[in-house]
Amino acid sequence: MKIEDIIDIINIRSNPKAGMYFELFVQNLLKLHLEKQGKHYDIEYPIDNIRLDGYAKDGIDHYEGPVFVEIKGLRSPNSGIIDSIIRTMTHILDSTAANYLILICPIASDKMRTMFRNETPRLILWGISEINELIDAHKEEAEYIANNLFKLEIESDLSKNDSDWKKAREELLMSVKKEYEEGNISLLLGAGVSCSAGLPNWETLLNSLYANLVNKIFNNATVNNDTIKAITNKFIEINNSSALAIARYLKAGLSSKDNDAVFISAVKNALYTSQRTSSSLIESIRNLCIPKSSGAKVKSIITYNFDDLIEISLSGAELKYKTIYRDEEQYESHELPIYHVHGFIPGNGKLDRETPLIFSEEAYHKVYSEPYHWSNLVQLATLRENNCLMIGLSLSDPNLRRLLEIAAQKQSKNCRHYAFIRRLNNDRINATDNVKIDEASVNKILQVHHIIQEKMMDSLGIKVIWVEDYNEIPVLLDKIRE
Repeated sequence: MKIEDIIDIINIRSNPKAGMYFELFVQNLLKLHLEKQGKHYDIEYPIDNIRLDGYAKDGIDHYEGPVFVEIKGLRSPNSGIIDSIIRTMTHILDSTAANYLILICPIASDKMRTMFRNETPRLILWGISEINELIDAHKEEAEYIANNLFKLEIESDLSKNDSDWKKAREELLMSVKKEYEEGNISLLLGAGVSCSAGLPNWETLLNSLYANLVNKIFNNATVNNDTIKAITNKFIEINNSSALAIARYLKAGLSSKDNDAVFISAVKNALYTSQRTSSSLIESIRNLCIPKSSGAKVKSIITYNFDDLIEISLSGAELKYKTIYRDEEQYESHELPIYHVHGFIPGNGKLDRETPLIFSEEAYHKVYSEPYHWSNLVQLATLRENNCLMIGLSLSDPNLRRLLEIAAQKQSKNCRHYAFIRRLNNDRINATDNVKIDEASVNKILQVHHIIQEKMMDSLGIKVIWVEDYNEIPVLLDKIRE
């Protein structure tokens, strides 16, 4: 096995993370190499506000210590990148007591020396030849490292302090704020936004439709409420399947098609069982949308909710917007487009009989199978071209995850997405179990869970902004707006 083979493995597994996995491979190979020599190797070493990839106090091979290591997963760097690296590495050598700094890149060794013009004797350049010498010296271990990079990545993250997540959150919020100030933010809103104002979540909505179906079966016969409730609960118990399959069952019982006025009316009644109100979360979203003196900061809103709570809030702020829930609808340049990609059911006014409602399983299948469906095109274009802030989304929608995965492969290098996600805590782990898990074990489980969640979201192009409670989100949105 050679480094070229390993690079091929890395690229096949996860192309967006190929550079990071190359660094991880070399780090672990160097650590193993020095341990066999009885020397210690520190992975990641902070100096001058820079975090170098490694530090060998006692040196590496015939290079006497201390030696710094920097690994760059670059295969075709341009002259600007090279000059920047040389300046940074030279400054580090000049300002520290290090004897050498070894710069490692997956570039042909001769080409690397030509590109980097090694004018500083203490800056040592290692390319493909030097990496392959290390691999040849530790063949079996190198193969194991190459085939277990994801596991090693998790172990590396576990060695870090889990309490640093709040510091990481502040850094992410600053990134979002910068992109917001540049007017390059789109908002993606999920059920959590509507639930914050008292509207039913998906489960409650389905339960209301079950009750509607039971009433339809008895056709206004004299049946007391307790009986209706008992029968409804029995229906829910019998149909204990996926939410989309349940929605399909209910639609079949209530009407013949998704955009049938009878069925849409039933969904509307279930949706607005309680009085529509606002919430601190909706108010914070509205404030983000209000243009500043330097112009509008939110480019668009994509909502997966049927309701009009966002529209009502924006109307109160006298902000011009355009609700879009069909392909043929357009908006003016002074209007904020609000795309209801699953359909739109306003609380007041005449119900649109042509509303294309994405509610039941077959409707999802239809959208999933049509790559040029208008809602897919809107979402994909937004995910590829804009920085998206996701609020109140569980991110479990299979079609959205598919679009995120597609966008992650081809989106702009400057395009970043962020999602507010609630952290698990000890109470939630032990909430429903008769067996109490000890605190140390729970903390380990939670740490691994949060790391894997971040990795999973990262593979979809999303950075996680953690919260301990959903009530924190309005406060964090206000920070972005400030």
